[in-house]
Order: sequence, then structure tokens, then C-alpha cells
Amino acid sequence: MRLGGRARVSGSQMQIILVRHGRPDHGAARWSTPVGMKTWVERYNAAEVVAAERPDSLVALAGSVGIVVCSSLQRCIESRSHLECDCCELPDPLFAEPHLPYPEWGLPLLPSRFWRLAFRTAWFLGFASHTEHIRESTRRASAAADRLIELAEANESVLLMGHKIMNALIARQLRQRGWRGPALPLLTGYWQPSRYSKG
Repeated sequence: MRLGGRARVSGSQMQIILVRHGRPDHGAARWSTPVGMKTWVERYNAAEVVAAERPDSLVALAGSVGIVVCSSLQRCIESRSHLECDCCELPDPLFAEPHLPYPEWGLPLLPSRFWRLAFRTAWFLGFASHTEHIRESTRRASAAADRLIELAEANESVLLMGHKIMNALIARQLRQRGWRGPALPLLTGYWQPSRYSKG
């Protein structure tokens, strides 16, 4: 069967597939001050993804689902464009990643990787300087889950080209709604899908 110009996944179960975007090829500094992470975030957001790393199996998967949607951030828009699918849905900010928070500290100078882990961990605990609070991101994730379920009900299957953190928040909402799938999509690498099903 076909719906919206794309083959539907066979079987009676609805599927929602959460995919993490391709790896951004960014040249951000390896060392940074806390306030310097603003530049790190800007470069990460502007970087092109490494298309050569996209697995062929993901192209086949995108061609088999009812509809393919993506976040409004550039790395997801670009990643979806490498799936070679007829993607007519507009990029949606509902699925966008909350940016990394950072304080206005000029010191100390430490590895950027350390600040990324420290500030993202702090974000989960409520730190939201220069970004969206986790409460708002959780609210968006709930709305995003409802939107994906709506698309799955209409198309039998939907693939979201999204982000590591936001996909994890969406996955939690899907599981709370009775969908079966991985509890920890945070462990998923670039270009990798996490499947959720119900029916």
C-alpha cells in the first residue's frame, strides 16, 4: 500500500521511528571558558553534517515509512535531505533540541567536552541560562509525542529526524502513552534509529 506517495510499513502495528541527525562537522575549539561555550553552540548549530557517514539502510527505512518529518534546526533539515525521500512536511520547531546552557563566567579554561557534559547535566537539574528550561522542553516533548502519534495514526508509520536530548524526552512521553521501544535512546549514535510501536 502507498500513502502520500510513500510505501507504508506492512503489518497492523503503528510505528514511530526517532532518528538522531548526522554528525555535525564543526570546528569548535577543544578548550573553552564557560561563556565561550556560546561560540561552541553557534558553530555546532551552523555546521554541515557529514553526509558520507549516512548508512544506506536509513535511506531504505525512510523510503518505507508513511511520512518523514524533522526538527527546524539546520542539522536535522540537512540530514533529512540526505534520505533521498519525498519530504513535503515543513521542518517543525516542536521537535527542536534545547540549546546547551552556559553561565557568564570568563574562567576557568577547560576542555569543551567537560563543559558540555557539566552544563547539560545541570540543565537536567534546572539550569537554563541562555536556553529553554527543562520544564518547557518536557512540555514540548509531550506535544511532540502527540503530534507523532497523530501522524502515525494517519500514515501507519512516521520517521522523525531529530536530536539526542529531544528524542529521549519524546521517547519517555511515548512510553508513558503505551508505546513499546527503547527506554534510553540517549545511547543512540548519529544517523541511528530507535523504533517505537503500538497496535
